[in-house]
Amino acid sequence: MNSLDLIVNAVLEGVSGFRINFTHGNETLWSRYVDYVRKAEKAAEKYIALIGDLTGPSIRLGELDKPLELKRGDVAYFVSGIKGSSEKKEIPLPLREVFEKLEVGDIIVMDDGKVRLRVTDISRSRIEVVALTDAVIKSRKAMVVTNKEFDLPPLTQKDMKNIEFSIEKDLDYIALSYVRRASDVLMLRNVLKRKGHEDIGVIAKIETRSAIKNLEEIIEVSDAILVARGDLGMNFGLEEIPSLQRYIVRKALEVGKPVIIATQLLESMLENPVPTRAEVVDITMAVSEGADALMLTGETAVGRYPLEAIRWLRRIIEFAEREFEVPRPRKPKNLRQRYAKGVTELAEDLEAKLVIFSKHGNTARLVSLLRPKSEFYVGSPSTKVLRLLSILWGANPLFVEADRYEEGVAKTYEVLKHEGILKLGELVVLTYGLRGDEQVIRIKRVEP
Repeated sequence: MNSLDLIVNAVLEGVSGFRINFTHGNETLWSRYVDYVRKAEKAAEKYIALIGDLTGPSIRLGELDKPLELKRGDVAYFVSGIKGSSEKKEIPLPLREVFEKLEVGDIIVMDDGKVRLRVTDISRSRIEVVALTDAVIKSRKAMVVTNKEFDLPPLTQKDMKNIEFSIEKDLDYIALSYVRRASDVLMLRNVLKRKGHEDIGVIAKIETRSAIKNLEEIIEVSDAILVARGDLGMNFGLEEIPSLQRYIVRKALEVGKPVIIATQLLESMLENPVPTRAEVVDITMAVSEGADALMLTGETAVGRYPLEAIRWLRRIIEFAEREFEVPRPRKPKNLRQRYAKGVTELAEDLEAKLVIFSKHGNTARLVSLLRPKSEFYVGSPSTKVLRLLSILWGANPLFVEADRYEEGVAKTYEVLKHEGILKLGELVVLTYGLRGDEQVIRIKRVEP
């Protein structure tokens, strides 16, 4: 999506967040993209989250002079360095540590699992591999080695530069790639803290075997979780991915963190204007499992039908949400969660809309986690908070300038009434959550 008109239309179709993939492009391109999104935000009068996706310690190929085409059974060679030759079937591998730790029998996987190579011989200068699938190998492609992880630093020098860019451009979330343990997330948090930007949310991408093993500790220290199905499919058998997705979503909801599902949701729409039945079922299952957000990647980045893909995604989601009962967390763990549960159930029992005023977004996050049947709206004087909340399930954020909570909830009610969202005669439950020992819940019927 590389034009302002396209991004504005995407927002009007219901998009609530955009991702900048720092693996591709440059600061000039990313800056233009940020500018387009913020202009679209104003045009649509809607708050939009911007997510900076760090490259992380991925293992990537160097530069090939042209794509290397292999048939199943063909032999090729990995060579240490940044340049390779398709004519000589030499694939460059810049990371010397990875090159030196490959062993005969290792299976190398690329392109979301479509490319598979087996190591058959190792010499000092190159590593022989045989293609297990027909393959087209291109420059800079990420690769994994099945059942093997390498001890690479969680943040690279490139990541540090991209963090600086994220801060400078006031991005709302930073997504950390190839997370293996909680300490990886805490390292990013410490960098943001040192730079005075703890308000940037941290999304942990779950894509490695270690991340699955350490899932609960990772969720605890993250602001949101992303199920990165492409890389999961390179680290696990494809048949395992549905079960892993369900497990990650369930654990995130249990801990109380939002969860995003990404990769190959509507991959057929890279070339076709209509999704497959299997893709519709896949999206429906993701909704029924309780995901907060679904992220299109290639469909909108390089696909021929980006707006059609967004429309189809929204159509499938809206139907699924009407048809399926999404899971809710189990018994609340603390007073704040009990309060959120109580006010949510009150609004549902009264068939009322729920209106929250929040300076930090905490009550809104807890209400969203409960997947309320009632519509709920969040007023806040903080643009940052509203953007962070925009990707949460069911949240409808709006800007309300107020210093005091009493004033804020009253103003939020008036704004919604003025905009026609609250209609004459409707019941509304108003709250600003817990302030110390103080609890405020008001039930109001909308009057002229």
